[in-house]
Formats: sequence, C-alpha cells, structure tokens
Amino acid sequence: MKIIEKGNFGYLDYKKKRNLIKTLIAFAVVLAVFIAGFIIWKSKNNYLTMLAVVLVLPAAKFAVSYFVLIPHKSCTKDIKDSIEGCKGNLNSVYDLVVSNKQKPIGIMAAVISDTQILAYTNLEKTDKNLFETSVKEFLKNEKLNCAVLLYKDQNTYLEKVKNAALNYDETKENSEDRKQYITEALLRMSL
Repeated sequence: MKIIEKGNFGYLDYKKKRNLIKTLIAFAVVLAVFIAGFIIWKSKNNYLTMLAVVLVLPAAKFAVSYFVLIPHKSCTKDIKDSIEGCKGNLNSVYDLVVSNKQKPIGIMAAVISDTQILAYTNLEKTDKNLFETSVKEFLKNEKLNCAVLLYKDQNTYLEKVKNAALNYDETKENSEDRKQYITEALLRMSL
C-alpha cells in the first residue's frame, strides 16, 4: 500500500484502509492471547486473559479512529481535476476530516490563499457554520486570520476558486509564506 500524505488526493481512502488493517490486527492479537491462555490453562481465569483485557484498550483506540472516518467521502477524480484546472497558484488539499469540539467534519477539497480558505463538500448534512467557526477559532489560536467558507454546490465552489485565483497577488509581501502557514494549520487541525 503506497503511503499518501495528509492533504493529498486519496488520503481518506488510504487512511480508512490503514485504520481497518490496524484494528483487525489489534483484535486478532487480543483474540490470540485469550485463546492461548485458555488452551494452556484450560480456564479463562489466567494471566493471559488479563493481558488480553488490557490489550483491548489500544485495539479499541484503533477501532474508534476507523469508525470516525467511515461517514466521510473522498474527493472524486473529476472534482480534483476541475479544482486543479482553476486554482492557479493557490494551494489545494483534499480528503480532510477536520476536528473540532463537537464532531468531525469531512471536506472533499480546500483551496487556500493568503486571505481565505475555500472548502467543498457534497454532503448536505454538513454543518457549514460549525466548520467555518471552528476553523476560524483554530486559526486565531495560531495567530492567523483569514476568511473561511464552506460550499456544498460544486459549480458555485469552482466559480469562487476561479475568482480567488484571479485576485491572488503573489507579489504582495509574505503572501506565499502566509498561504503556506494557513495550509499547514488546516492540515494540523485535520485527522
């Protein structure tokens, strides 16, 4: 399995598969330890059973990290190609699950300039206000300030990305550095 870095296209599918494999292996180890203790001592009251019970904790942690990602969808190749075609010199990240105090929010793509984050998801039930306020709050803690907008309509989103690319002034002092800082902050906020 090829390693895909956070923010790259296909990351969410990669992360789901990896977390599923970790979960299955962890629970297989727990089961193997328990069965070995039962076979050796012919009773469930032994040290290996106690070890198996303790090993359930990290296995459960792996399971939770897998189950958190299940409801979120990955970006499609068509959407990625559309975004890459109109983003110009702006940064783009894909397949993120943004954490916050209430619930994780999945976004398929985000385009970042030095003044704004334009995010896209096609899930109608996504809480737009929660996403925007939690990202702004996180950026504020990082001493960064920018507009954060979440779009659920692909055509509107692509239009906004084109406008942002046209309005981006890379000759402005520190705009490239600021764009990179904002991108890195968004990635740190994501699972």
